[in-house]
Amino acid sequence: MMFRNFKLVLAAMFVISLIAGSAIAEQPKPWKIGVAVSLTGVFGKDGSLVKDAYTLWEETVNSRGGINGIPVSVTFYDDKSDPATTAKLTEQLIVSDKVDLLLGGFGSSQLFAASPVAEKYQYPLISGGASSNKLFERGFKYYFSTLGKATEEVRGCVDIFTAVDPKPKTAAIVGADILFTSLACEGFKKYCEKNGIEVVHYELFPMALQDYNSLLMKVKNKNPDILLVGSHLLVAMKTIKAMKEIDFSPKAVAFSYGPTVPKFVEDLKGDAEYVIAASEWTPNMPYEGKMFGKASEFNQLYQKRFNRNPDYVEAAAAGGAVAQQMVLEELGLKPPLTKEDRVKIMEALHKDKFQTFYGKIEFGPDGANEAHPPVAVQIQSGKLENVFPLEFAEAKILYPFKPWKQR
Repeated sequence: MMFRNFKLVLAAMFVISLIAGSAIAEQPKPWKIGVAVSLTGVFGKDGSLVKDAYTLWEETVNSRGGINGIPVSVTFYDDKSDPATTAKLTEQLIVSDKVDLLLGGFGSSQLFAASPVAEKYQYPLISGGASSNKLFERGFKYYFSTLGKATEEVRGCVDIFTAVDPKPKTAAIVGADILFTSLACEGFKKYCEKNGIEVVHYELFPMALQDYNSLLMKVKNKNPDILLVGSHLLVAMKTIKAMKEIDFSPKAVAFSYGPTVPKFVEDLKGDAEYVIAASEWTPNMPYEGKMFGKASEFNQLYQKRFNRNPDYVEAAAAGGAVAQQMVLEELGLKPPLTKEDRVKIMEALHKDKFQTFYGKIEFGPDGANEAHPPVAVQIQSGKLENVFPLEFAEAKILYPFKPWKQR
Protein backbone atom coordinates (compact mmCIF):
# COMPACT_ATOMS: atom_id res chain seq x y z
CA MET A 1 0.00 0.00 0.00
CA MET A 2 2.78 2.40 0.94
CA PHE A 3 4.61 1.56 -2.29
CA ARG A 4 1.46 2.28 -4.32
CA ASN A 5 0.99 5.65 -2.59
CA PHE A 6 4.62 6.46 -3.20
CA LYS A 7 4.16 5.83 -6.93
CA LEU A 8 1.10 8.08 -6.95
CA VAL A 9 3.09 10.84 -5.27
CA LEU A 10 5.90 10.45 -7.82
CA ALA A 11 3.41 10.57 -10.67
CA ALA A 12 1.80 13.69 -9.28
CA MET A 13 5.19 15.35 -8.84
CA PHE A 14 6.09 14.45 -12.42
CA VAL A 15 2.88 15.99 -13.77
CA ILE A 16 3.43 19.14 -11.69
CA SER A 17 7.01 19.44 -12.96
CA LEU A 18 5.81 19.10 -16.54
CA ILE A 19 3.21 21.82 -16.03
CA ALA A 20 5.74 24.10 -14.33
CA GLY A 21 8.32 23.45 -17.04
CA SER A 22 5.74 24.18 -19.71
CA ALA A 23 4.78 27.44 -18.01
CA ILE A 24 8.41 28.49 -17.83
CA ALA A 25 8.96 27.56 -21.46
CA GLU A 26 5.96 29.60 -22.52
CA GLN A 27 7.10 32.76 -20.74
CA PRO A 28 8.00 35.23 -23.50
CA LYS A 29 11.40 36.83 -23.70
CA PRO A 30 11.52 40.50 -22.66
CA TRP A 31 11.56 43.33 -25.14
CA LYS A 32 15.26 44.00 -25.84
CA ILE A 33 15.83 47.68 -26.56
CA GLY A 34 19.27 49.12 -27.25
CA VAL A 35 20.64 52.63 -26.79
CA ALA A 36 24.06 53.97 -27.79
CA VAL A 37 24.40 57.19 -25.79
CA SER A 38 27.14 59.51 -24.55
CA LEU A 39 27.79 58.85 -20.85
CA THR A 40 31.35 60.20 -20.87
CA GLY A 41 33.17 62.79 -22.96
CA VAL A 42 31.98 66.25 -23.95
CA PHE A 43 28.29 65.19 -24.10
CA GLY A 44 28.45 62.89 -21.07
CA LYS A 45 26.28 65.06 -18.80
CA ASP A 46 23.67 65.54 -21.53
CA GLY A 47 23.63 61.88 -22.48
CA SER A 48 23.20 60.82 -18.85
CA LEU A 49 19.95 62.77 -18.80
CA VAL A 50 18.70 60.81 -21.80
CA LYS A 51 19.63 57.57 -20.01
CA ASP A 52 17.60 58.69 -16.98
CA ALA A 53 14.59 59.36 -19.20
CA TYR A 54 14.68 55.88 -20.73
CA THR A 55 15.28 54.32 -17.33
CA LEU A 56 12.17 55.99 -15.90
CA TRP A 57 10.16 54.89 -18.93
CA GLU A 58 11.43 51.29 -18.59
CA GLU A 59 10.63 51.15 -14.87
CA THR A 60 7.19 52.69 -15.32
CA VAL A 61 6.26 50.37 -18.20
CA ASN A 62 7.36 47.31 -16.25
CA SER A 63 5.48 48.41 -13.13
CA ARG A 64 2.34 48.40 -15.28
CA GLY A 65 2.83 44.93 -16.71
CA GLY A 66 5.13 45.68 -19.65
CA ILE A 67 4.18 46.17 -23.30
CA ASN A 68 1.50 43.71 -24.40
CA GLY A 69 2.15 41.87 -21.14
CA ILE A 70 5.89 41.55 -21.73
CA PRO A 71 8.56 43.38 -19.67
CA VAL A 72 11.07 45.77 -21.19
CA SER A 73 14.86 45.46 -20.84
CA VAL A 74 16.96 48.42 -22.00
CA THR A 75 20.70 48.03 -22.71
CA PHE A 76 22.88 51.15 -22.62
CA TYR A 77 26.29 51.45 -24.25
CA ASP A 78 28.55 54.49 -23.77
CA ASP A 79 29.62 55.96 -27.11
CA LYS A 80 32.07 58.29 -25.28
CA SER A 81 30.80 61.27 -27.31
CA ASP A 82 32.48 59.84 -30.41
CA PRO A 83 30.26 59.49 -33.53
CA ALA A 84 32.31 56.62 -34.97
CA THR A 85 31.80 54.71 -31.73
CA THR A 86 28.08 55.49 -31.87
CA ALA A 87 27.83 53.86 -35.28
CA LYS A 88 29.85 50.83 -34.16
CA LEU A 89 27.76 50.30 -31.02
CA THR A 90 24.49 50.72 -32.92
CA GLU A 91 25.55 47.92 -35.27
CA GLN A 92 26.64 45.79 -32.31
CA LEU A 93 23.22 46.19 -30.70
CA ILE A 94 21.53 45.04 -33.90
CA VAL A 95 23.88 42.31 -35.15
CA SER A 96 25.41 40.84 -31.97
CA ASP A 97 22.91 41.67 -29.24
CA LYS A 98 19.93 41.17 -31.56
CA VAL A 99 17.82 43.82 -29.89
CA ASP A 100 14.21 44.14 -30.97
CA LEU A 101 14.28 47.93 -31.18
CA LEU A 102 16.50 50.99 -30.77
CA LEU A 103 16.15 54.35 -29.09
CA GLY A 104 18.35 57.35 -29.86
CA GLY A 105 21.06 58.88 -27.69
CA PHE A 106 22.13 62.52 -27.47
CA GLY A 107 23.62 64.92 -30.00
CA SER A 108 23.06 65.53 -33.69
CA SER A 109 26.58 64.33 -34.56
CA GLN A 110 25.95 61.05 -32.74
CA LEU A 111 22.56 60.51 -34.35
CA PHE A 112 23.94 61.46 -37.74
CA ALA A 113 26.32 58.48 -37.29
CA ALA A 114 23.78 56.07 -35.79
CA SER A 115 20.88 56.65 -38.17
CA PRO A 116 22.51 55.28 -41.37
CA VAL A 117 23.16 52.03 -39.49
CA ALA A 118 19.54 51.88 -38.35
CA GLU A 119 18.41 52.63 -41.90
CA LYS A 120 20.64 49.88 -43.32
CA TYR A 121 19.16 47.25 -41.01
CA GLN A 122 15.62 48.73 -41.15
CA TYR A 123 15.40 49.50 -37.44
CA PRO A 124 13.21 52.47 -36.39
CA LEU A 125 15.35 54.93 -34.43
CA ILE A 126 13.55 57.62 -32.42
CA SER A 127 15.62 60.40 -30.88
CA GLY A 128 14.69 63.02 -28.31
CA GLY A 129 18.17 64.52 -28.17
CA ALA A 130 19.01 65.63 -31.72
CA SER A 131 17.46 68.17 -34.05
CA SER A 132 19.94 69.16 -36.78
CA ASN A 133 18.10 69.88 -40.02
CA LYS A 134 20.61 67.71 -41.87
CA LEU A 135 19.27 64.64 -40.07
CA PHE A 136 16.06 65.04 -42.05
CA GLU A 137 17.55 65.78 -45.48
CA ARG A 138 18.74 62.28 -46.42
CA GLY A 139 15.46 60.64 -47.43
CA PHE A 140 15.62 58.17 -44.52
CA LYS A 141 12.45 56.29 -43.56
CA TYR A 142 13.57 54.88 -40.21
CA TYR A 143 14.86 57.97 -38.38
CA PHE A 144 12.44 59.99 -36.23
CA SER A 145 12.83 62.93 -33.86
CA THR A 146 10.43 64.20 -31.20
CA LEU A 147 12.25 67.55 -31.25
CA GLY A 148 11.60 70.14 -33.92
CA LYS A 149 14.32 71.05 -36.41
CA ALA A 150 17.22 73.05 -34.98
CA THR A 151 16.47 76.19 -36.96
CA GLU A 152 12.88 76.15 -35.65
CA GLU A 153 13.68 75.03 -32.11
CA VAL A 154 15.24 78.41 -31.28
CA ARG A 155 12.41 80.53 -32.70
CA GLY A 156 10.90 81.19 -29.27
CA CYS A 157 14.22 82.67 -28.09
CA VAL A 158 13.92 85.41 -30.71
CA ASP A 159 10.14 85.83 -30.94
CA ILE A 160 10.03 86.52 -27.21
CA PHE A 161 11.70 89.88 -27.82
CA THR A 162 8.63 91.07 -29.70
CA ALA A 163 6.95 91.14 -26.27
CA VAL A 164 9.50 93.41 -24.51
CA ASP A 165 9.76 97.20 -24.43
CA PRO A 166 11.90 98.66 -25.79
CA LYS A 167 12.47 95.97 -28.41
CA PRO A 168 16.10 95.14 -29.14
CA LYS A 169 17.45 96.57 -32.40
CA THR A 170 20.70 94.62 -32.72
CA ALA A 171 21.96 91.11 -31.99
CA ALA A 172 25.22 89.16 -32.02
CA ILE A 173 25.13 85.46 -32.84
CA VAL A 174 27.93 83.04 -31.95
CA GLY A 175 28.00 79.26 -31.70
CA ALA A 176 30.03 76.08 -31.81
CA ASP A 177 30.76 74.88 -35.33
CA ILE A 178 29.09 71.46 -35.07
CA LEU A 179 25.86 70.15 -36.57
CA PHE A 180 23.19 71.22 -34.09
CA THR A 181 24.69 74.43 -32.80
CA SER A 182 25.64 75.84 -36.21
CA LEU A 183 22.09 75.27 -37.43
CA ALA A 184 20.72 76.84 -34.25
CA CYS A 185 22.72 79.93 -35.18
CA GLU A 186 21.14 79.89 -38.63
CA GLY A 187 17.76 79.76 -36.91
CA PHE A 188 18.64 82.71 -34.69
CA LYS A 189 19.66 84.68 -37.77
CA LYS A 190 16.51 83.74 -39.68
CA TYR A 191 14.18 84.95 -36.94
CA CYS A 192 16.21 88.06 -36.19
CA GLU A 193 15.71 89.05 -39.82
CA LYS A 194 11.98 88.27 -39.64
CA ASN A 195 11.63 90.38 -36.49
CA GLY A 196 13.65 93.31 -37.80
CA ILE A 197 16.65 92.78 -35.50
CA GLU A 198 19.97 93.64 -37.17
CA VAL A 199 22.73 91.03 -36.76
CA VAL A 200 25.92 93.00 -36.10
CA HIS A 201 28.20 89.98 -35.46
CA TYR A 202 27.97 86.35 -36.61
CA GLU A 203 30.68 83.81 -35.82
CA LEU A 204 31.09 80.05 -35.49
CA PHE A 205 33.97 78.74 -33.38
CA PRO A 206 35.57 75.32 -32.80
CA MET A 207 33.93 73.14 -30.16
CA ALA A 208 37.39 72.83 -28.57
CA LEU A 209 37.74 76.62 -28.14
CA GLN A 210 39.37 77.57 -24.84
CA ASP A 211 39.63 81.36 -25.06
CA TYR A 212 36.02 82.52 -24.78
CA ASN A 213 37.13 85.89 -23.39
CA SER A 214 38.74 87.02 -26.64
CA LEU A 215 35.79 85.80 -28.69
CA LEU A 216 33.26 87.66 -26.55
CA MET A 217 35.42 90.78 -26.33
CA LYS A 218 35.01 91.12 -30.11
CA VAL A 219 31.27 90.80 -29.62
CA LYS A 220 31.23 93.28 -26.73
CA ASN A 221 32.95 95.88 -28.91
CA LYS A 222 29.99 95.68 -31.35
CA ASN A 223 27.66 96.61 -28.45
CA PRO A 224 24.71 94.38 -29.44
CA ASP A 225 21.42 94.64 -27.56
CA ILE A 226 21.17 90.84 -27.26
CA LEU A 227 23.52 87.86 -27.53
CA LEU A 228 22.26 84.60 -29.07
CA VAL A 229 24.42 81.48 -28.64
CA GLY A 230 24.32 78.13 -30.46
CA SER A 231 25.33 75.89 -27.58
CA HIS A 232 25.51 72.68 -25.66
CA LEU A 233 25.89 72.63 -21.87
CA LEU A 234 29.67 73.24 -21.72
CA VAL A 235 29.52 76.01 -24.33
CA ALA A 236 26.73 77.76 -22.42
CA MET A 237 28.58 77.57 -19.11
CA LYS A 238 31.86 78.82 -20.58
CA THR A 239 30.02 81.69 -22.27
CA ILE A 240 28.47 82.93 -19.02
CA LYS A 241 31.77 82.68 -17.15
CA ALA A 242 33.56 84.68 -19.87
CA MET A 243 30.79 87.29 -20.05
CA LYS A 244 31.19 87.95 -16.34
CA GLU A 245 35.00 88.05 -16.52
CA ILE A 246 35.01 90.71 -19.28
CA ASP A 247 31.96 92.51 -17.83
CA PHE A 248 29.86 92.01 -20.96
CA SER A 249 26.23 92.84 -20.09
CA PRO A 250 23.91 92.91 -23.10
CA LYS A 251 20.21 93.42 -22.44
CA ALA A 252 19.65 89.67 -22.85
CA VAL A 253 21.46 86.41 -23.61
CA ALA A 254 19.75 83.30 -24.99
CA PHE A 255 21.09 79.79 -25.66
CA SER A 256 19.94 76.99 -27.93
CA TYR A 257 20.71 74.37 -25.26
CA GLY A 258 22.45 74.09 -21.89
CA PRO A 259 20.62 76.21 -19.29
CA THR A 260 17.77 73.66 -19.04
CA VAL A 261 20.27 71.07 -17.76
CA PRO A 262 20.23 71.15 -13.91
CA LYS A 263 24.04 71.37 -13.74
CA PHE A 264 23.91 74.84 -15.36
CA VAL A 265 22.22 76.46 -12.34
CA GLU A 266 23.96 74.16 -9.85
CA ASP A 267 27.41 75.26 -10.98
CA LEU A 268 26.78 78.90 -11.95
CA LYS A 269 24.32 79.69 -9.15
CA GLY A 270 23.46 83.41 -9.20
CA ASP A 271 25.39 83.99 -12.43
CA ALA A 272 22.73 81.92 -14.21
CA GLU A 273 19.99 84.44 -13.40
CA TYR A 274 18.09 86.07 -16.31
CA VAL A 275 19.46 83.60 -18.87
CA ILE A 276 16.98 82.57 -21.59
CA ALA A 277 17.03 79.15 -23.26
CA ALA A 278 15.20 77.31 -26.00
CA SER A 279 12.89 74.55 -24.86
CA GLU A 280 10.16 72.38 -26.33
CA TRP A 281 8.41 71.33 -23.16
CA THR A 282 7.69 72.52 -19.63
CA PRO A 283 5.64 70.81 -16.89
CA ASN A 284 2.91 73.46 -16.99
CA MET A 285 2.04 72.79 -20.64
CA PRO A 286 -1.51 71.42 -21.12
CA TYR A 287 -0.35 68.04 -22.43
CA GLU A 288 -1.65 64.62 -21.40
CA GLY A 289 -1.43 61.01 -22.53
CA LYS A 290 -2.22 57.49 -21.39
CA MET A 291 1.38 56.85 -20.35
CA PHE A 292 2.59 59.15 -17.52
CA GLY A 293 -0.66 61.17 -17.54
CA LYS A 294 -0.25 64.95 -17.55
CA ALA A 295 2.98 66.84 -18.15
CA SER A 296 2.92 67.89 -14.49
CA GLU A 297 2.52 64.26 -13.38
CA PHE A 298 5.54 63.19 -15.45
CA ASN A 299 7.47 65.99 -13.76
CA GLN A 300 6.39 64.79 -10.31
CA LEU A 301 7.38 61.21 -11.11
CA TYR A 302 10.78 62.43 -12.27
CA GLN A 303 11.28 64.43 -9.09
CA LYS A 304 10.44 61.38 -6.99
CA ARG A 305 12.79 59.10 -8.94
CA PHE A 306 15.78 61.42 -9.52
CA ASN A 307 15.23 64.23 -7.00
CA ARG A 308 15.18 66.87 -9.74
CA ASN A 309 13.02 68.20 -12.55
CA PRO A 310 13.52 66.86 -16.08
CA ASP A 311 14.64 69.15 -18.86
CA TYR A 312 12.89 69.16 -22.22
CA VAL A 313 15.33 66.74 -23.86
CA GLU A 314 14.54 64.17 -21.20
CA ALA A 315 10.83 64.70 -21.79
CA ALA A 316 11.40 64.42 -25.56
CA ALA A 317 13.37 61.18 -25.13
CA ALA A 318 10.68 59.62 -22.95
CA GLY A 319 8.04 60.90 -25.37
CA GLY A 320 9.74 59.06 -28.23
CA ALA A 321 9.82 55.84 -26.22
CA VAL A 322 6.10 56.27 -25.50
CA ALA A 323 5.30 56.78 -29.20
CA GLN A 324 7.10 53.55 -30.08
CA GLN A 325 5.34 51.78 -27.22
CA MET A 326 1.95 52.97 -28.51
CA VAL A 327 2.71 51.49 -31.94
CA LEU A 328 3.70 48.13 -30.44
CA GLU A 329 0.43 48.08 -28.50
CA GLU A 330 -1.60 49.10 -31.54
CA LEU A 331 -0.06 46.35 -33.67
CA GLY A 332 -0.20 43.77 -30.84
CA LEU A 333 3.39 42.71 -31.45
CA LYS A 334 5.52 40.49 -29.23
CA PRO A 335 9.26 39.76 -29.25
CA PRO A 336 11.34 38.66 -30.96
CA LEU A 337 10.46 41.04 -33.76
CA THR A 338 10.96 40.18 -37.41
CA LYS A 339 12.13 42.48 -40.19
CA GLU A 340 8.51 42.64 -41.37
CA ASP A 341 7.41 43.73 -37.87
CA ARG A 342 9.88 46.62 -37.89
CA VAL A 343 8.66 47.74 -41.31
CA LYS A 344 5.13 47.87 -39.89
CA ILE A 345 6.38 49.90 -36.91
CA MET A 346 8.12 52.37 -39.22
CA GLU A 347 4.99 52.77 -41.32
CA ALA A 348 2.80 53.29 -38.25
CA LEU A 349 5.18 55.91 -36.82
CA HIS A 350 4.85 57.90 -40.04
CA LYS A 351 1.07 57.48 -40.20
CA ASP A 352 -0.15 57.82 -36.60
CA LYS A 353 -0.54 60.84 -34.35
CA PHE A 354 0.38 60.40 -30.69
CA GLN A 355 -1.13 62.29 -27.75
CA THR A 356 1.37 62.19 -24.91
CA PHE A 357 2.51 63.98 -21.75
CA TYR A 358 5.13 65.56 -24.04
CA GLY A 359 2.43 66.94 -26.29
CA LYS A 360 1.27 65.90 -29.72
CA ILE A 361 3.81 63.90 -31.70
CA GLU A 362 3.28 63.79 -35.44
CA PHE A 363 6.20 62.63 -37.56
CA GLY A 364 6.41 64.12 -41.04
CA PRO A 365 7.64 62.25 -44.13
CA ASP A 366 11.22 63.22 -43.18
CA GLY A 367 10.84 61.97 -39.60
CA ALA A 368 10.73 65.39 -37.91
CA ASN A 369 8.03 66.16 -35.36
CA GLU A 370 5.74 68.63 -37.09
CA ALA A 371 3.39 69.20 -34.16
CA HIS A 372 5.56 70.72 -31.44
CA PRO A 373 5.74 74.49 -30.82
CA PRO A 374 9.03 76.06 -29.64
CA VAL A 375 9.16 77.32 -26.07
CA ALA A 376 11.47 79.78 -24.29
CA VAL A 377 12.32 79.59 -20.60
CA GLN A 378 14.18 81.98 -18.32
CA ILE A 379 16.09 81.35 -15.11
CA GLN A 380 14.43 83.39 -12.37
CA SER A 381 15.42 82.94 -8.70
CA GLY A 382 17.22 79.72 -9.58
CA LYS A 383 14.23 78.16 -11.37
CA LEU A 384 13.34 77.67 -15.01
CA GLU A 385 10.18 79.64 -15.77
CA ASN A 386 8.21 79.28 -18.99
CA VAL A 387 8.06 82.79 -20.50
CA PHE A 388 7.04 82.04 -24.11
CA PRO A 389 4.59 81.41 -25.80
CA LEU A 390 2.76 84.05 -23.81
CA GLU A 391 -0.44 81.97 -23.51
CA PHE A 392 1.50 79.33 -21.55
CA ALA A 393 3.84 81.67 -19.67
CA GLU A 394 4.37 81.00 -15.96
CA ALA A 395 6.17 84.31 -15.47
CA LYS A 396 6.85 87.57 -17.23
CA ILE A 397 10.27 87.89 -18.85
CA LEU A 398 12.80 89.87 -16.82
CA TYR A 399 14.26 92.37 -19.30
CA PRO A 400 16.69 94.00 -19.62
CA PHE A 401 19.12 91.92 -17.59
CA LYS A 402 20.71 93.44 -14.54
CA PRO A 403 24.37 94.27 -15.39
CA TRP A 404 27.04 92.15 -13.71
CA LYS A 405 28.29 94.98 -11.49
CA GLN A 406 24.81 95.63 -10.13
CA ARG A 407 24.10 92.04 -9.08
